[in-house]
Amino acid sequence: MKVSVIIPIGHKDQNFSLIDQIKEKFESFEIIVAASYQNNEAKKLENKVDQFLSVHNSTRSKALNVGAENAKNDMLWFLHLDSNISLIDYMDFEKVDDQKINTFLLKFDDEKLKYNSVGANLRTKYLNLPFGDQSFIINKKLFNFIGEFTESVDKGEDHEFIWKAKTIDVKVNIISNYILSSAIKYKEHPILQTFNTVKDTFLQIFKFYKPKKKYVICHFLKDPKSPKSKTRLRKDLSDDFVNELNENLIELLSDNVKQIKKNKFIYQISVSEKDHKDYAYKFSRMTDGLYFTSQNELGASMKEVIEFNLKYFKKVVIVGTDIPLLSAKDIIDSLKSSPAKNVFYPTLDGGFCLLATSDDKILDILDKVKYGTDTVLSDLTKNVSKLLIENKFYQDIDVKEDLLKVYKDLKEKVYSLNPTLKKLYTLLYSNQKKFSE
Repeated sequence: MKVSVIIPIGHKDQNFSLIDQIKEKFESFEIIVAASYQNNEAKKLENKVDQFLSVHNSTRSKALNVGAENAKNDMLWFLHLDSNISLIDYMDFEKVDDQKINTFLLKFDDEKLKYNSVGANLRTKYLNLPFGDQSFIINKKLFNFIGEFTESVDKGEDHEFIWKAKTIDVKVNIISNYILSSAIKYKEHPILQTFNTVKDTFLQIFKFYKPKKKYVICHFLKDPKSPKSKTRLRKDLSDDFVNELNENLIELLSDNVKQIKKNKFIYQISVSEKDHKDYAYKFSRMTDGLYFTSQNELGASMKEVIEFNLKYFKKVVIVGTDIPLLSAKDIIDSLKSSPAKNVFYPTLDGGFCLLATSDDKILDILDKVKYGTDTVLSDLTKNVSKLLIENKFYQDIDVKEDLLKVYKDLKEKVYSLNPTLKKLYTLLYSNQKKFSE
């Protein structure tokens, strides 16, 4: 198994013996150190590890996220610097389940704290709430899907991450071996520290608990400045104009994401190709999670995303990001159309801009249709049962002629447009000669 070990280092940390321990026991593992740029001692590790990442304004959450983003392997092992892995070996990694968050049981390196260890392990076994000290081993795809550690959380980022996973029914897998953790924070005031740990656990349960998510909305996006975004439009119009147009469409998407977030039962993920990795990571901080497709063809990509998400949600919505008049309300309404298992929002060019489905049988069809033609929707729906095609047609933006249609639509509604749509209208109004010729 190929594993990337991610170790956050704070600005005061000085003991780096864990690095040598990993190199001795797991020589094939990638070691990533994400260190506060203020820690000059840590910089001595640069030639001892596979990746040394200097993190400005570092917190543990931020350091863990930076490490995960740069990891080269599919399996991530988040390990605290004060851990001792002397009891862990290669055999333990054969017990890893790549569809779960994997964790070890905990022991402190001081026998006096054995009852604290018992309490921590009972919490893990019966509440499925492991501590970060027990280390998390998780597939990178699943980590992105859950969403990275929340950087605004100043305490309990590990606990909050587990609660996020619970909302989408990702399970915890306990590996029956022990990781040793430093008891240093308990030594001066063991009773007080134990009380504080128990108190924090209950306070964080109330703080981080969220209801289970029933639905997922998958926003397909690309880097707005990438030459691969709006390739047909770029043949006729300048890159500067297309980039500005794309940025405006992303603003509309952002507005929708914020509105949809008010519904506590809906989960949202950013979906992207790996070519747009940097932008996707950045944008995904607005949604709940991130999914990188391994497919280049649109049909195969949609199939992969729907198949993955149907494992966790009652209904999956896939939606494009270049439909100016597709609102958050429209997207949410697609989830209400029962008893139809498949709901399509058609576009004027014969395709569709949204599909909401709870039907795994559609997976047999999605990658069989020839996309980019004016018969996409008819070819797809003639092989699908229990469907609803919305009677409103949307205008997407693929070619120059589409911009004129969008401009006319916006002009008709100009006095009722929200600020972001008005911004798009102003952009098109100022440049109408470019796409009207």
